[in-house]
Amino acid sequence: MATEAIPAPPNLTIAQLIRRRLTADPGDIVAIDIDDRPVTATALAARVNALAGGLADRGLVAGDRVVTLLDNSLDAVALMLACLRHGLTWVPVDPAARGAGLAHILNTADPALVVAAADSRRALSAVGAGAPVVWCDGPHVPLRGAAPPPERSPDIAAILFTSGTTGPPKGVPLTETMMVAAAHSAGIACDAADGDRFLLWEPVRHIGGAQMCVLALMKRIRLVVRRRFSASRFWGDVRRHGITKLHYLGGVLDILMSQPPAPDDADNPAVLAFGAGCRPTLWRAFEARFGVTVREVYGMTEASSFTTINRDGTVGSIGTALPWFDVALLDHDGQPLSKDRVAAGAVGEMAVRPLRPGLVMPGYLDDPEETALVLVDGRLRTGDLARRDAAGHFWYEGRRKDAIRVRGENISAWEVEAALNAHPAVAESAVVGVAAAIGEQEILAFLRPAAGAVVNPAAVLAALDLPDRALPRYVRLVDDFPRTPSHRIRKDALPRDTDDAWFRPD
Repeated sequence: MATEAIPAPPNLTIAQLIRRRLTADPGDIVAIDIDDRPVTATALAARVNALAGGLADRGLVAGDRVVTLLDNSLDAVALMLACLRHGLTWVPVDPAARGAGLAHILNTADPALVVAAADSRRALSAVGAGAPVVWCDGPHVPLRGAAPPPERSPDIAAILFTSGTTGPPKGVPLTETMMVAAAHSAGIACDAADGDRFLLWEPVRHIGGAQMCVLALMKRIRLVVRRRFSASRFWGDVRRHGITKLHYLGGVLDILMSQPPAPDDADNPAVLAFGAGCRPTLWRAFEARFGVTVREVYGMTEASSFTTINRDGTVGSIGTALPWFDVALLDHDGQPLSKDRVAAGAVGEMAVRPLRPGLVMPGYLDDPEETALVLVDGRLRTGDLARRDAAGHFWYEGRRKDAIRVRGENISAWEVEAALNAHPAVAESAVVGVAAAIGEQEILAFLRPAAGAVVNPAAVLAALDLPDRALPRYVRLVDDFPRTPSHRIRKDALPRDTDDAWFRPD
């Protein structure tokens, strides 16, 4: 595979892909739902059409936005496809979202309809949905129409909100071209072939999950849908359903390696695991234990998901750039590093320039200031640091700015700090990411108590309206913060050690 030419993304609409895949072999089992129920192409096509009809019956027209707060299920996948088929913009949101972060997303997205799990009722009621809500008491979405509307390609296929590290979540508009390219790139990364089976544990609301759903329309593959990642069920699902390709994020491989070894660990049908965040020290150990080849990639939602793929197995590298992207390394002033500096191993910020139109987002939703910071001179400034060797391999060297990534999710420091600052015992807060024992990072919070207040960290965290993964693991109390001349907190000057910090157990 590493020496073969890489084909360009196909020039197809998602409606065309749906029609082609779901009518070619009506009896083919295209998916296994969360209850282990097999779903044929005919059944999935009928569900997509029924949902599209239900959306049309509610008066939605092309260009309208549909916000969803749903865990993985086949209906969640079908609803995404129904939106795209009908020319609607699909806006998936974490069903655990709440508080200021959820309010910001809803205000920015301005939906015509919200489809939400019943568990989100309290959070949505607290901030106001801003649109009619269809409540789902289980994995089934109660929308059904007599006839689907005509097919129409959306101007903006989806808006995925990525958590900012210093501000509110940013909406990334994805064109249909970007979604097709993302799926195509995923297929290249995993050598997707007819007959492959994939375990869809990653949330469909992430580009990594969504692209697998579109890939399943491009290849004759089967998706085994799971509500969420489960280490205890993972290998049982792989063996029972004949999973051949695995996708991972960050700490997933660490978590799987932390499970008690078993004599049959390598006795499984999987042949390749692809994703981002495999530590070099883990790479060969994972391959040896489970008999699965590891393939690292690098990418961002803002640039059609994957930008580089490690196709030759160079341990520790995130690979070489796909042929439809040019990746430059920039210095601190935003200028490309010279060839001599790159050859000498200098580290720079990765900046992605598309060599085909439509492969990078047009800009963050209603956020021209953030857009101007990342789309500069025809390039997407990623904020990620890397070096490049003589063979063109990129080697990841961390983030240019502080970021917090917990259990595969980007956590907004702004959202956590907003919740902490709203507590009456807290005058001011700052949160940073620190290394986790397993996985990527944990959150360390610095709290400056309000005048006269006695801060009990456990009580403060218990009062926060945040999902569990956004709750700080460590807390330190401070009298004041190091600051810039403009009085902003200097997070770079905050200590990262946690030896004597308060610790929140699971």
